[in-house]
Amino acid sequence: MTRGRPFVLALSLALTFAGGAAGVRTATVVRAQSQPKAPTGTAAIRGMVLAADTSRPLRLAHVVLIGSATGTLRVTSSDADGRFAFAALPADRYTIGASKPPYLGAVAGARRPARSGTPVVLGIGQTADDVTIRLPLGAAITGVITDERGQPAMNVSVALRQWRQQGAERVLVDGPGGTVRTDDQGRYRLFGLTPGEYLVAAMRFSGTNMPGRALTESDVDAAMKEGTAPAVPADASLRYAPVFFPGTARASDAATIAVASGDERQGVDFRMQVVTSARVEGVVLSADGQPVVTATTWLVTAQHDNLLRNAFVARPRADGRVLFPNVMPDSYTALATASGPLAGHFATAQIEVSGADLSGIVLTLRPPLVLSGRLVFEGAAPTPALAGHRLPLRALSGTAADGPTAVQVAATDVNGAFTISRLLPGRYVLGGPLLLGASADSVRWSVGSVVVDGRDVTDLPLVVAADAAPKSVIITYIDRWQEISGRVQTRDAAASEHTVIVFPAETAYWIHGSRRILTTRPATDGRFVLGGPGPATLPAGDYLVAIVADIARDEQYDPAFLASLVASATRVTLQAGERKVIDLNDPGQD
Repeated sequence: MTRGRPFVLALSLALTFAGGAAGVRTATVVRAQSQPKAPTGTAAIRGMVLAADTSRPLRLAHVVLIGSATGTLRVTSSDADGRFAFAALPADRYTIGASKPPYLGAVAGARRPARSGTPVVLGIGQTADDVTIRLPLGAAITGVITDERGQPAMNVSVALRQWRQQGAERVLVDGPGGTVRTDDQGRYRLFGLTPGEYLVAAMRFSGTNMPGRALTESDVDAAMKEGTAPAVPADASLRYAPVFFPGTARASDAATIAVASGDERQGVDFRMQVVTSARVEGVVLSADGQPVVTATTWLVTAQHDNLLRNAFVARPRADGRVLFPNVMPDSYTALATASGPLAGHFATAQIEVSGADLSGIVLTLRPPLVLSGRLVFEGAAPTPALAGHRLPLRALSGTAADGPTAVQVAATDVNGAFTISRLLPGRYVLGGPLLLGASADSVRWSVGSVVVDGRDVTDLPLVVAADAAPKSVIITYIDRWQEISGRVQTRDAAASEHTVIVFPAETAYWIHGSRRILTTRPATDGRFVLGGPGPATLPAGDYLVAIVADIARDEQYDPAFLASLVASATRVTLQAGERKVIDLNDPGQD
């Protein structure tokens, strides 16, 4: 097994499904068939799970232990006194975490929720008796949603969006807890929240209980002749708009709600909005101007996330024309994709809907964007079977990331050749860990290079334009690996209370999710490891290594944060297959 991020990810998943996030209450452990016998030894770990705010012992907390070198995985629960124990452990470097709703999952040694913890290093026969895991109480946000008349709105979907730094942008991402529905009093409660800044979003699906239009004189006269009370007629052009607190349809105008551990933010109340919808008409044409019938068209809101996104679907009539009725005001991307003889052809356009009917939109189809390439394996290890693998492809921006259609990545053939079709214009990152099955290959091979039309774009964005896709892609996997390890020296605090971060010296690689940006907490003996065999390895290149007292979630991808570390960082150059050992001094003791 390999060290590094795979084990941190496994621990995070274990804590999440053990109940660390709101709405999740059970843990499921899936064991592969023919799993090798778990390693054992003579070491042991004992400790306690406590509430962070009161230091009260927490009983029946889920406790998960993962060994980075041996792959040891153990799960237990704390007893009535909050104590837990793991016995018969092999010598290893262990990460231990716990969870118990409504508390937030945490890792031993972490200063705050969603932070890396402090690994516990054990030799043969050694025992660690003082491992303490402190679980902070999750925050909550509650309120009441009302309709346009100020009455409680029942069965409205309410969810959170959290502000995060991703690369150079501050973006909204899914918040914890999923989606909840308001009760018969319009009340909602979102809980188990990590500290941070949130937006509250609500959406009521159209189609039922729509507000009515104003009565006309003829409506009243007709009702009086029949001797009945005048019925309020429904207005088909009115729709409920998705809204953010305090009652706006645009995220830029939404109020940010900041919560700390244990906060209970009440009174986050707001009213749903009713807007006038419009008819949007257009036509789908081939490159030679002929109407296209065998196509599907979408209107998708261009600036909202999944909860607030509106998507309308229509198929062309015999003359190629499409109609979208009841479209709410917003910014939209119009997208058409063809099937049949023109399969893969596409067209896009940006439109604004303000409530008035809109016509004359022309979607002229372009030829499909197809990218072809092959996988190459270079190394001393036996080459794995080349057929049946699907190349990881991540869309960063543009229609590629926001469009309703999925890119099709064909499995590789016996020669390692692959094709990617239904590409849409946008920015992508190619390459990543291949799913090589339950074998040593999965932790042996990593991306060595990605060459597109003769240009090296390894770990860099690939821009796909609407008029042409790259012609040739060669992705080389290697079994050589790089690593930076060492020891943190401090004077006033334990080394394990710091975070070590490694990031590229070249700013072009400062991309959200980059495998070249890693963080870790030193173990109890001050030692740290970054990189290692397989997909977790650091690619060869120039790096900066720094020590920070604490780091927020995903802050390591913020260019401004990385720039602030450059002056105090240690420069390290990794050649292919090189493992560097360095000692780091806490800058606070200089």
